[in-house]
Amino acid sequence: MSKAGAAPPYTPRVRFSGAGGQLAALAARDLSSGLAAMLASEVGSSPDASLVRAEMRIDLGDSAHCAHTAPVALEGDSFDVSRVGGRDGSIVIRAGTERGLIHAAANLLEKLGAQFPPGVAPSYPRIDSARVGALEPWRVTPAFKRRAFVSDIMTWNYNFADRLDLHLRHDREFIPWMARRGINAFSYIRHAHDTRLKIDEIAPLLRERGLDAEYGGHVLQLLLPRDRFAEHPEYFPAGADGVRIARGNLCVSDPDAVAIVRAGALAYVREHPENRLLHIWGADVWRGAWCRCARCRELPPQIQYMDVVNAIAGALADDSDAPPIAYLAYHDTIDPHPGLKPLDNVWFEWAPRERCYSHAIDDPACEINPRYLESLKRYIEIFNGRGHVFEYYADAILFCGLGFATPAVVARDLRAYRRLGIASISCLTFGAYSVMAYPVNLEAFVRGSRDPDFEPDTTLVDLAAGRHPRCAPEMAAAYRAVERASKLCLDYGDVMRTVMPPEKAVRKRDELREAALTFNEAIAAADRIATSLDNRLADAEKDLWRYSSDVLAGLSDYLGALGQAGADRRIRGEAAVAKVAGAIERIRGIDPEIKGTWGAYDLEWIREIWLSALARGLDGDGKPPEELF
Repeated sequence: MSKAGAAPPYTPRVRFSGAGGQLAALAARDLSSGLAAMLASEVGSSPDASLVRAEMRIDLGDSAHCAHTAPVALEGDSFDVSRVGGRDGSIVIRAGTERGLIHAAANLLEKLGAQFPPGVAPSYPRIDSARVGALEPWRVTPAFKRRAFVSDIMTWNYNFADRLDLHLRHDREFIPWMARRGINAFSYIRHAHDTRLKIDEIAPLLRERGLDAEYGGHVLQLLLPRDRFAEHPEYFPAGADGVRIARGNLCVSDPDAVAIVRAGALAYVREHPENRLLHIWGADVWRGAWCRCARCRELPPQIQYMDVVNAIAGALADDSDAPPIAYLAYHDTIDPHPGLKPLDNVWFEWAPRERCYSHAIDDPACEINPRYLESLKRYIEIFNGRGHVFEYYADAILFCGLGFATPAVVARDLRAYRRLGIASISCLTFGAYSVMAYPVNLEAFVRGSRDPDFEPDTTLVDLAAGRHPRCAPEMAAAYRAVERASKLCLDYGDVMRTVMPPEKAVRKRDELREAALTFNEAIAAADRIATSLDNRLADAEKDLWRYSSDVLAGLSDYLGALGQAGADRRIRGEAAVAKVAGAIERIRGIDPEIKGTWGAYDLEWIREIWLSALARGLDGDGKPPEELF
């Protein structure tokens, strides 16, 4: 044995199960390459038929230690790290799944000082090999069984080769990061105008890292093709006036319409057996998507939707290989109806998009979230606990492209969800843009989905050090300022949806102005970085924060204008809208490799919708917010 603190005369070696598949081999390669970088010495990896399928060993001595350890009971992606043979023996890594070995390898490297922050290359600091030998046993059981990221298919801009290539360059970095951080599923959201169900180009990346693929989204409009309207208008929903329209979902009282939708959903299952959760959602609108014909008029949206989902679920009930079906609790269906009677293979997917993100979901001091928490509790009761929570911590549309950080809210949310028995959590992302704008939230989510008792401020500090190692104190101060600004902004739906009672508008005007000034504090903190350093990422984040400050100042002015009458309202309002519109120049200057397809292309057309809604809001015509925005 070497003297304390001295490097032993050997280099660790990694063995993995010869009976394992590509996931075990990949985990061993990740582990050996990480150790090699940290030890500045080659660390080999090789298969060993004596090891169980989801097992790896790091041999610390000059010969492989073959002693068998007692079996451990591990479920899902849980993993256990133990020792055999003493200090110079072996470190034994076992997991409930081969995929869990990938998570375990990264976790072990983290304990040795490696960092895997979102948006930058992993960091492997040099260490003495005695550090490896000093590792003590531990076990990790993720708090949530399903830990997923979600993205809209359209954000790949797949009809343009150059734009698709830009997104794929991000994917080739983001997918390995997800796997290292314990994410085990990736879900695609399809919309009515999408011509793809998934992005085939990244399927191998997901598969080789054991990430479950999930398909579907807002597909009811696709499952009932709109070209059937001319011949069979009775298949389609009727508006409030009783007239059939080609928009929306379907007439759930027409058995032929339901049969067509059911057949289309079953085709998804048959043609894509790798799909682990079938998301069959209605149109992504506030109201008007469900039928109001004479037969459907008395059926609330929740019941209409459940009738369709149950029809699909019933056809799959006897197929043990079929995935469960997700019933989306969102917009019209966010509040459960007492008459809901889901079949046993139907799970709710609770998506509280208009909740408050200035407060945690269970914060009784919040004026908005108690209603949402109550709806979740009722869904849990109706579905006998079968549920997923779909969160928006990195939603660039909800946050209007502004940069925010809410790690304390993420932490408290995940603790609340776990206490309620929720075991499945997902987070919406927008490619590279979310990594640029919401890195703190992404880091908080991956930590919290494994252990909700993580420390939010430590997460923020660690992230600053990982993304900006040469200027960590300045960027930690900047992230804290962004967190303070976020709390002032996120207590009402979309940031750009400035529809609220007059008394709240008065308060919000001042809060948004203060938030704009707080973003300036973040910029000032980042400006203290030495000019001699090359900090493209920090410069991009500063431009994002300048955009955020400009937009919030404009929205504050806009709310002030809404409180005026006559010509003053119009003049001041148009000036405020112009200020919001001009802020985009801050984003346009950011490198597309950092802001991604959403920042380079999608933000450009989405902002036109926001700006048009703000302009219409100056008319004061009394339209409900869902018609303005």
